[in-house]
Amino acid sequence: MSKSIFKKGMLASSIALILTSGTSAMAAEQVSSVAESDIEVIEVKGIRSSLKENINAKRFSSNVSDVITSEDIGKFPDKNVAETLSRITGVAVSREFGEGEKVSIRGAGPKYNRTLLNGQTVGTADWFILDEANRSFNYTMLPSVIVKSLEVNKSPVASIDEGSIGGTIVLRTRRPLEMDANSVSLSLEGQYSETSEETDPQLAGMYSWKNEDESFGVMVSAVKQERNLERQGFEVLGWVESADDKYSVPRNIGAPKFVQSRERETIFATLQYAPTDSLLMTLNYLDSKMDVDNQNSNLINFAFGDRAEIIANATKIENGAILASSAGGNYAYNFINRVSSTQTDQLHLDVDYQGDGYSLNVELGRTEAKGGTYRETSWEYVAVGAGYEYDLTGTPNVNVGVNPADGNNFAAGWIWGGAKPTTDEETFAQADLTFDVEFGPFTAIKTGVKYRQAERTQGRHAYSWHAPFADGGPDSDHYLDHIFDSCPTLAACGLDANGAISIDAGVTGNITQQVSHNRGLMEDIAFNGLNGVSAAYAIHDNLAEIWEVKEDILALYVQGDFSGDGYRGNVGLRHVSTDQTSYGYEFSGDSWGLNTINGDWLTPKVLNWVSQDNDYSEFLPSFNIAFDLTDEQVFRVGAARVMARQNWADISSSETFGSLTGGRGTGSRGNPNLAPTIANQFDLSWEWYYDDASMLSVAYFAKDLSSLRSTVTVTEDRYDQENDVFVPVDFAQPGNGLGGSIQGIELGLQHDFGGFGVSANYTYTDASADEERDISKAGTGLVEGTSKNMLNLMAFYENDDYQARIMYNFRSDWYKGLHFNGDELFNDSFGQWDASASYNVNQYVTLTLEAVNLTDEEIVEYNTNEERIMSIYSNGRRYVAGIRVNF
Repeated sequence: MSKSIFKKGMLASSIALILTSGTSAMAAEQVSSVAESDIEVIEVKGIRSSLKENINAKRFSSNVSDVITSEDIGKFPDKNVAETLSRITGVAVSREFGEGEKVSIRGAGPKYNRTLLNGQTVGTADWFILDEANRSFNYTMLPSVIVKSLEVNKSPVASIDEGSIGGTIVLRTRRPLEMDANSVSLSLEGQYSETSEETDPQLAGMYSWKNEDESFGVMVSAVKQERNLERQGFEVLGWVESADDKYSVPRNIGAPKFVQSRERETIFATLQYAPTDSLLMTLNYLDSKMDVDNQNSNLINFAFGDRAEIIANATKIENGAILASSAGGNYAYNFINRVSSTQTDQLHLDVDYQGDGYSLNVELGRTEAKGGTYRETSWEYVAVGAGYEYDLTGTPNVNVGVNPADGNNFAAGWIWGGAKPTTDEETFAQADLTFDVEFGPFTAIKTGVKYRQAERTQGRHAYSWHAPFADGGPDSDHYLDHIFDSCPTLAACGLDANGAISIDAGVTGNITQQVSHNRGLMEDIAFNGLNGVSAAYAIHDNLAEIWEVKEDILALYVQGDFSGDGYRGNVGLRHVSTDQTSYGYEFSGDSWGLNTINGDWLTPKVLNWVSQDNDYSEFLPSFNIAFDLTDEQVFRVGAARVMARQNWADISSSETFGSLTGGRGTGSRGNPNLAPTIANQFDLSWEWYYDDASMLSVAYFAKDLSSLRSTVTVTEDRYDQENDVFVPVDFAQPGNGLGGSIQGIELGLQHDFGGFGVSANYTYTDASADEERDISKAGTGLVEGTSKNMLNLMAFYENDDYQARIMYNFRSDWYKGLHFNGDELFNDSFGQWDASASYNVNQYVTLTLEAVNLTDEEIVEYNTNEERIMSIYSNGRRYVAGIRVNF
């Protein structure tokens, strides 16, 4: 950056710091002296200093927003950006696998918020095969070490991208021309996870350089992290109701163990060139890849034909749900092996030109992501007629009628598999022009245009090991028979060679004593061969789950920034047009929805790639004003019309469903004609900055939503491959429903005692849908992602050598959407304690220690009512110790 441009950035920071401790008149004098001196970077170090900078950013913003900055290079409050966001008032985070992944803001779920890196989209392709393609950002892909600050814009401005109902999160990275030349940051950490009992390394490094003229600079960051993740738990994968009786019966009661090896490598680089005092060019490049192979083992029952017996033997019933009973049905081991990964990159060119009375910003770039499950193999061995008894009250207790730790009790059942690759791409181009004006209260007029071309795809393959041998084979008709003839029980062929394991989470009974499956041998048999017979399996396109969605988005805006004696703000209008096309297969039902791609076994007579268009335009006005009631108090008012496009999976031509064993299934499907969700919102806030690191704030927000996604049920027959029959499936399909409302209150307090400080915030949110609640229709009358109560607490202590903090994060229960089987899924209230401490050996070296989930809280999910448990997951505690070097 050139000296003049560089000093503008430093000047802004100086103004913020000066105004915090003095009056406007004093600031004017001091700013004048600052402008005339060759001031260098203002370093912000320590918890207290970081909190002061956060307060400054919030205080002088024109809209309702919150900011968190790093205390030092590579030192964010949490290792995961999503977990850092959860400390902000009104922001909640999901932690399905023990790490923060997706965020909700002010009662709006993850799909109703946007995350931008330096103002632009970052592609996301989820790795988990059960995840739907949504618009939320997966924060596990972005290590916090590369982030300088993050801001949550709760009230919109016309110049920021549309697409969120709750808020827009902007992550800012460091730039070399803002840093000292030859800045270096290195860190080495070891993370111990209680559940996996593994210690994993985490390495990070950053180097920044600029020339003496400060016209050219380069910064490179690299992060390598490993984590052996293990999640143990208890699951009920559905509650089945029938028109023939008044009861709800649990099915697929199991105790799963999920194991995953995560290897994440991230490179972020920034190149800056300022050939003149007026021109600055910045090129950012992000490349982040995570290999996430995983396996899930589950000892699970199949309570379909057992319904009458379960009802007859019931001993505990609440609200029609049979919570304790017994039956003589089957229990099975279900072993799932997955090869998975996810990768994202972004190339972003940012050009700033400062003219005489105007400035021009041009940004160009592209982001691409690919990922998913590239191979899945599922094996099933069954204890036929073993029988079981269960009690789901309190801590669930389940006992199987045979010893589940003995592989000899489980006979050959079935093998299936597949793949689910996904991609996410976007090309963007924008130009923003700002004119300095003196027109009444207006000080600047901004206008701009932005074009985005986005594409999201999903592939889906199904593997069949029971396809006929192409050129003949052994005596059996197909390879699946050959496998099970050779390995008739789980103990045969060494499939149980890894011995027994104990599930230690959320359940008691002998269901916790299980066989550890031999993944390597299973994979070898499935894909290479057995006893001299080469593996033979068919790969089919699962036509109903293959889709593509394209969007062309054009946005235009004009915005006026104004200020006067004791007030400042902006008013603007953004117009957005969206051209959307959804693609999918149209096919006949003669091949059961499959098309064999490595042979000629199954081919539908009718197979066409078809499309559906859905176009819409919106005007989005916004207004923000901040009044300086006193030197210490600010009152804000904001009003806007906002929009959020529906999830990719919801507007796709896809469908998916669960197990069909038992003669009926449930699932979900997309709707390409969905309209976006629109909301008119209103914000009020009062902020009292009674000390340079202390503040008290109260905010009220209200959102009047239209066209919330509703759910309708469509029943169609689908093919049950295992039993070679067609069965009815009840599909939950999204529709353009009625609206709803979200309103709430945010309370925030931050106080510094000098060396010791506390921070607390609370959010109350009341969300309701205009659609009438009908418990017999899944998803009706519900708003996703909203917790009524959220609380964050933090206490810290620091001196010149030591820093320590303890943090608590809580949110009450919330509706998560439809389970993959079509059932409603709720998350019970969740609270987590975390702590961190550090010791400065000297000005360059710091020792760190962190603890995550100190009280070993479990994640609990349920269906409709809390007694209808769906899952209990334990991710365990994690401890991180490390050393960080900055110079």
